[in-house]
Amino acid sequence: MISLAYEIFGDGPTILLVHGGAEDAAMLAPQALALAATGWRAVVYDRRGTGASTRDGWPGGGVDQHADDAADLIRELARVPSAFGGSGSASGSGSPSAPSAPGRSGPVTVLGFSSGGVVAMALAGRHPDLVAEAIAWEPAAIGVLPDGAAAHAEIMKPIEEYTARRPGDWTGAYHRALEVLSGGTADLTDPAVIRSAVNAEAFVRDDARLITSHPFAAADLPPDRITVAVGAGTSPLHRLIADRLAEWADLPVTTVAGADDHEVYLSRPEVLATHLAERAARAGGPVS
Repeated sequence: MISLAYEIFGDGPTILLVHGGAEDAAMLAPQALALAATGWRAVVYDRRGTGASTRDGWPGGGVDQHADDAADLIRELARVPSAFGGSGSASGSGSPSAPSAPGRSGPVTVLGFSSGGVVAMALAGRHPDLVAEAIAWEPAAIGVLPDGAAAHAEIMKPIEEYTARRPGDWTGAYHRALEVLSGGTADLTDPAVIRSAVNAEAFVRDDARLITSHPFAAADLPPDRITVAVGAGTSPLHRLIADRLAEWADLPVTTVAGADDHEVYLSRPEVLATHLAERAARAGGPVS
């Protein structure tokens, strides 16, 4: 059995937010509030191994384990009445074959950020009955690239060298990862970096090592359940991943014109909330 800590904001159709690396539920609260203001029942949670959620069996299960955890949470949410600011702890077996519980909201929308987008895609593939749409925001799915294993190994090499020299120094390893990913331009004194360092161990042991290298097969990714979303200012790597998912797995890709930052969900949460509201208005219906 596992236990996941979660919090609910607002009322309406359910949208489950899946945080990325070095993030947690509290960091997504502003994004959840922005979504709640446009009519969603927005749910944030700490993934297994992060924050107040369990560490049992972590991090060995990787993406599939996180996807099954999220499925258990969705089943739990079907039994929980909406309550602005409500919170709780969901328990489940993590079994992909566990039966769905009948609930008020039916299949939900899932919005996963960066490595959380990888989890969202796996959730849609493993539990399509629970997911109306999984929106993968600039998913860090390096494993889908033709040379993904080699590219991932190259990124990880200096990080693993650091952990070999300084075992247990997860903050230092996280900082080394930021230096690698930014080409040496990361500001390690930035308050956002300091805040995220509390999740450094999860970033290194789970997101960096396991989630971003996940080897999807095209058949794992149902095009009728998954949308890849990128910002107008997306990085070359995230554009490459999005293009690969479109060409190889036939996934639809949408560009959010107002998003010029990979972490726009942290810096300007109104951008994605507005995008989803405008998309719903164009479709002539409610948010979902």
